[in-house]
Amino acid sequence: MPLARGAIAIAVVGLGFAALAQQFGDGNAQAPNPAAPAPASSSPGSPPAGSTPQVDESALRYFASQGDTRRVDAEIARLRALYPNWTPPGDLSQLSAGPVVPKDPLLDQLWNLYTEGRLAEMRAAIAERQGSDPQWKPPQDLLTALETAESRRRLINASDSEQWRTVLSVATDAPSLLTCANVDILWRVAEAFAKTDQPGRTKDVYTYLLTNCTDPAERLGTLQKALELLPEEQVTDLLRFERAGTDDFGAVRDELARRRVERASADSKQTAAAEDLAVVARLAENESGAGNALLLGWYNYHHDNPAKALDWFKTALDRNGGPKAAEGYAMSLRALNRLTEAEAFAYEWRDKSADTMKAYLNIATALLSQDPPPRLDPPVVTRIVPVVTQQRHADGAQALGWYSYNTGQIPTARQWFRTALGWNADDEASAYGLALATQRLRDRAGFNAIVSRWRGRSQRIADLAAGRNPGRAAAVPQPIVPPPPETAPEAVVRTVEQVSVGASRAAPVVSRAAPAVVYETVSRPSAPVQVRTGARRNCAVTRSPGNLSADAALSLGWCLMEINRPLEAVAAFDQALRNGGARTREEAAYGKTLAYLRKDLTSHAAIAAAAAPQTTERRVELQATILAQRAVAAYRDGRYVEAILSLDERGRIVPEQNDLMLIKGWSYLKLGRYRDAEQIFRAVQRTGFSEEANVGLNAVQDALRPPR
Repeated sequence: MPLARGAIAIAVVGLGFAALAQQFGDGNAQAPNPAAPAPASSSPGSPPAGSTPQVDESALRYFASQGDTRRVDAEIARLRALYPNWTPPGDLSQLSAGPVVPKDPLLDQLWNLYTEGRLAEMRAAIAERQGSDPQWKPPQDLLTALETAESRRRLINASDSEQWRTVLSVATDAPSLLTCANVDILWRVAEAFAKTDQPGRTKDVYTYLLTNCTDPAERLGTLQKALELLPEEQVTDLLRFERAGTDDFGAVRDELARRRVERASADSKQTAAAEDLAVVARLAENESGAGNALLLGWYNYHHDNPAKALDWFKTALDRNGGPKAAEGYAMSLRALNRLTEAEAFAYEWRDKSADTMKAYLNIATALLSQDPPPRLDPPVVTRIVPVVTQQRHADGAQALGWYSYNTGQIPTARQWFRTALGWNADDEASAYGLALATQRLRDRAGFNAIVSRWRGRSQRIADLAAGRNPGRAAAVPQPIVPPPPETAPEAVVRTVEQVSVGASRAAPVVSRAAPAVVYETVSRPSAPVQVRTGARRNCAVTRSPGNLSADAALSLGWCLMEINRPLEAVAAFDQALRNGGARTREEAAYGKTLAYLRKDLTSHAAIAAAAAPQTTERRVELQATILAQRAVAAYRDGRYVEAILSLDERGRIVPEQNDLMLIKGWSYLKLGRYRDAEQIFRAVQRTGFSEEANVGLNAVQDALRPPR
């Protein structure tokens, strides 16, 4: 192998590896000492093909020369443990260095110390003997064995301490260590080359090992070491030394494929080969861990295949993949536009890591930012609010502002936009939302203050101040949350007039107002949109629904609802109820109920709701809305007990709603039940309605303050 020999020659020149040079025919190099000892801690080694194992037989030779068969047997057992492929001589007399010499008890002790690895004690004993007997000299093979063992120990200690140049220096001075009998030493030398920025020399050492050493486990271990220290292309080049029938470098090839997929999984501009993806998929299917499933999940996520990514992340989750698997699963759901499911899943994992918290906030922001705004269950918004507040997430606050604005909750929207600006004073989108909400609330002074601060930084706000596109979304879309949609919102807000607490000894004078907001849900039905859209072109002109078919009358009814003519819509819905089938009658009864609710005709709405069977969801929705209107009407008329009873009944079928809880709190306060009122206001305050709740809490404090 000329190339391999040339590469090793470079290492020989750099280190003075006499032993390596000799094996490749360098006549100027000294042959390795055949008596070089093997370290007790080194890995089992094998000699170059066709050569005799270079095993340190010094101690064995000594014990044989002394005729100490017990020690000979013990040393043979030790050497076999170190070198499984070594075979002791059949004739032990071959080991004798000459005629049997008189037994020297000190030599026996020294060899015992050597075989036990007690090198310092061995040196001390030699020095002590030479001090008492200057004429005594230890045998040369004993000195050679001791020096080699000391060099091995120094090299290993230097390697363990990461003193890489010391490793190379010791290796240069002890070339007899650099053989296949000491693969662990060669590995350490290769690492020292790598850590001193000589990767070419590292490859030379590995090339020598793969060219000359035969043990399959050590050859595979060499490539695994190379994976840690060498660039991928150099490791790939070393694979050519695989020997058919003895080597199995498949694990290394698999690792190289896995690394290529890993690089591409973090960079959407890189694409992994199909062969590499197949390798990683095979590894993932045949392991119980989550590592490769996670790798494939992120690869597919970053390469626009979220459905496949979701499957791999699910596999990783099932294998205890932890927060990283949960993050990928949630983000894949988001990419598939399954935002409601993604929010619920990510909420459960939000506190597990910084990444899962970030994923939850991003998903919650995306959920709130849909256009048109989604119909979210109250518990969803309720759990988003404290997380956004705790994390001071400006984008989430902005999204809550737009969601509130788009669903007609203008005071709440203004509060969230203010909060977002408090966390990010340069957030132009939140400033624009604040300007819109303030304008809608007819707060001229507040609107002018916003304009004066932002006119030079926001063209949208300047246009709003000039009367261009008032109350509408900006033409420039926002990357995080969309502007308010062009269509009418799905909820109509109505302000209940301010009420003051009457003066009496039982109920002290309270000067603070009691603002409350109630939301009248005007949900869109499940009838086909295109039917209503077609009828909408003509419903602005007064028409009699008496001659229309049931479907046409139903479409006319929804069209009239969309242009806010609910009483005319009632007549159209009645026509659909008279002539329609079961599905049409259900839709008509639903629409008629909503029409009456929009006009605050609660009793009529209750009757209309019973005109045709409704789904459980709609039945609960309508009943909750009817109870809410009854509570508001009772509160307006001063019937506070009835208001509380209606709200309690509503609370048994749907979650509590902040605006209605405020009405309940004010009702308790009106009745002089101040502690109950305080409890309600504090509960509302914790959900983010701090401005409205604080008004109520201040009123409670005023009521409880003793009169002067």
